[in-house]
Amino acid sequence: MKNILKQLVIVSAFLVILKSNAQQDPLYTQYYNNFSLINPAYAGSHGLFTATANIRSQWAGEAGSPETQTLSLHGATGKNVGLGLSIVNDKVYVLKETDIYADFSYSIYPSESSTLAFGLKAGGSFLDVNLLELGIENDNLFSENISEFNPNIGAGVFYYTDRFFASLSTVNILKSKHYDKNSTVVSSASDEMIFYISSGYVFDLGDAFKLRPSFMMRGANGSPLSTDISASILWLDKLEFGISHRIDESVSGLFQLRLTDNLKVGYTYDAITSDLSNYNNGSHEFSIILNLGQNKRSDHKRQPPLYWMKKKNSEEIQKMDDEEEIEE
Repeated sequence: MKNILKQLVIVSAFLVILKSNAQQDPLYTQYYNNFSLINPAYAGSHGLFTATANIRSQWAGEAGSPETQTLSLHGATGKNVGLGLSIVNDKVYVLKETDIYADFSYSIYPSESSTLAFGLKAGGSFLDVNLLELGIENDNLFSENISEFNPNIGAGVFYYTDRFFASLSTVNILKSKHYDKNSTVVSSASDEMIFYISSGYVFDLGDAFKLRPSFMMRGANGSPLSTDISASILWLDKLEFGISHRIDESVSGLFQLRLTDNLKVGYTYDAITSDLSNYNNGSHEFSIILNLGQNKRSDHKRQPPLYWMKKKNSEEIQKMDDEEEIEE
């Protein structure tokens, strides 16, 4: 009897994991460091190439808990065009998914201080499920492992000034079925299109400090709405610390430090506020952000408020303006 109950628990947990993973939505508290993952229109908005490495460990202390590793690169290849590439490896229990996507963005400038960018994302997901590891015998549904590739596309719009940004996007327009076995029992999980809506603003708090509130909403058919509300304090474009609340799920503390002109590191700890808090020790997230090359945009107002780096002085800006005039 105990073995039967154990198998039922394993099967139920696996199906829940599989259905959840079908959202193709590894959660990030530091979404501002990985914004091109959820909106391809963000690619190239920094005016230079930026590489970001991110590691997230959810539900620390639990065997088979979700782990996500991300590597992304995006940058401007001209005044209007941005390109990007991302690789996301997501592992949950016996399920492993690797997403590889390329991004393209095109920007127009409604005013001197604002940018409106449109983006497209294309790629797909490699899905591997080690069903044999579950140890369930005499069940055709779990008699062999699953390995498949699901292509997908995404699109987004991103508007920003140096103070404000607004974003609308989806990363999985195509609906693909992850699991479908012909048997007396059929179990399947399909991707539903996920929409992301985000916005934020930057307020000056004197000469040295800035307040950066923002929110992120994720919505998909058949899934509850997920909302992150965040606020951080930025000191002299060197140090950022703040708090984030994922409604009905977690509270997070976040920290970022600029070590050099081109290198930043970040850390976030999520404390679970739901009933799951009794079964895990929260989640940890680490980021490394590296700028590659020089920013060729003299107009720093065209850098989105999600991103902060060392500000150029008036002499550097004038020099870049002169170089742009020569090129034109």
